[in-house]
Amino acid sequence: PQYYKFPGFLSPSLGVKFSDVPNGLAAFSKVPALGWVQIIFFTGIVEGSFGFNDYKSGTPGEYGWKGLTSSDPAGKTKKLKA
Repeated sequence: PQYYKFPGFLSPSLGVKFSDVPNGLAAFSKVPALGWVQIIFFTGIVEGSFGFNDYKSGTPGEYGWKGLTSSDPAGKTKKLKA
């Protein structure tokens, strides 16, 4: 379910409002092509800019959040098996 939609326009030049975009896969046809390019470009910038060295040299699955992992090996195993 969708609980909130942003007010205003998704694409002012094309007159597409956020309220015009439906849920699910039907949204693909409503968002302009350059909007998808912008989303993919931004995602690539974020993925490529932050933590890329950790990706190469870090421990797989270790994100530094102690809520997901633990410094205690037995505790970490217990959380990962849950």
